[in-house]
Amino acid sequence: MKSIDSLIQYFLLVLVVIFYTINGFVVAALFGSLLSVSNTLIYHWYIKKQQALVDADAQKSFRMAINSTLIRLLFLILIVLIGLGLMGLDPAALCVSLVVGQVGFIFDRLRQK
Repeated sequence: MKSIDSLIQYFLLVLVVIFYTINGFVVAALFGSLLSVSNTLIYHWYIKKQQALVDADAQKSFRMAINSTLIRLLFLILIVLIGLGLMGLDPAALCVSLVVGQVGFIFDRLRQK
């Protein structure tokens, strides 16, 4: 992944982390931000894996897309539960930084089209 690919996502995440740093929830905001970036990295890994299988039939390609979505979703749920339950992080800071990161990811994909 090129560093410029997710420029909007990184910019929005920095703004959210700065906002929550001022309000005293920097750890939760960083946790959500890192979770958002790791989700993006998993997405890029699956895209590269799928592009390498250009000769794959439609059914195999569809299964890979479903697997990618399920793995990313389960990863997000598990890590968010660890952050909220075991680490006791602020739910609002964690969720807002995660959602803003994903919105930035979507804007980056739209910008690249």
